[in-house]
Amino acid sequence: MLKTLIHRLLRRRAEPAAAEEPLVSPLTVLAVDPAPAVELIDVDHLWLPWLLGAGEAVAQDLGEAESRTLRALKRVADEADPATAELVPRLPAIIPVLLRSLRDRNVSQSQLAAQVEQDAVLVAAILRQVNSAWFQRAAPVRTIEEALAMIGQNGLRMLVASVAFKPLFSAGLGPFTGTGAPRVWALSAPYGFACRRLAAHFGADAFETFLAGLLRKVGVIVALRLLDQAGTAHPGELRSLAFQASFGHYCRRLSRLVGSSWEFPPQAVAAAAGDAWQSNEEMLRALGAADRLAKLHVLLGAGALREELADACLEGEEEIRCWREMAALDRDKAAQATESRN
Repeated sequence: MLKTLIHRLLRRRAEPAAAEEPLVSPLTVLAVDPAPAVELIDVDHLWLPWLLGAGEAVAQDLGEAESRTLRALKRVADEADPATAELVPRLPAIIPVLLRSLRDRNVSQSQLAAQVEQDAVLVAAILRQVNSAWFQRAAPVRTIEEALAMIGQNGLRMLVASVAFKPLFSAGLGPFTGTGAPRVWALSAPYGFACRRLAAHFGADAFETFLAGLLRKVGVIVALRLLDQAGTAHPGELRSLAFQASFGHYCRRLSRLVGSSWEFPPQAVAAAAGDAWQSNEEMLRALGAADRLAKLHVLLGAGALREELADACLEGEEEIRCWREMAALDRDKAAQATESRN
């Protein structure tokens, strides 16, 4: 009964499994093909209003402030606009070197560890994350070599990429980035966990899927910065489902611009943009499932979603299994916190 009600409230026309583009407003530059009439719950109808600090989404026409804001996003998302390059955040100096090594399947553990160890802040951040509940360690990990032995090169690739990109999510320029950037960054740990669990199930490369999700998050940060720069609306004014669908669309277009500028792997760039033609179905399915679970996890942890509603958003046995593992980790963290206080 509850799940039926949620479907009625949040229903959308589902796209093919490989395509994640929502229906968008007439302002959208790209055309969207008709989709089959299979009703699914769109988690972004829950996530985007919370991300933007807009309260609950409403089914209404675009307001004046929303239209002005979308026009500002459209101008920047146009690849022909020479000003776009200036709005893309600069890549931290350490990342190009690391990405080359991380994408090299022949790099040795000692070579990778030696490069990581050149940055003490990066080492500390990686050890802090690998000792978190997400990695279910009985004994603490104290060196990069131990981390490699525990989670393997692919796991370390994902950790290094996540930590190296963190500065891009930390600077708030205004109300949208101030609220939204920490919420986007909060997706990283559960998203990485879900990638490790789900990529193999879908037959996708876990690291490139993780890079695609990371790149999609950077696109959201750029879009939030643009909302602050445009100054055309306050968070409470961006409440319509029509606006949020178009906002998600332009976030993905910005992800493509950023990924191309940074010379990310083409498959990861295409997946981040939701491009079913240039990406592959396996990566898009893995990205969609991991992204959905991470958003549900963050919403639930923030008290913005009830547990029974989160359960109703899950799609498929593998997602349900992964979700239960995430819930078990949360219980372990809560028990540890209670024990430490006592």
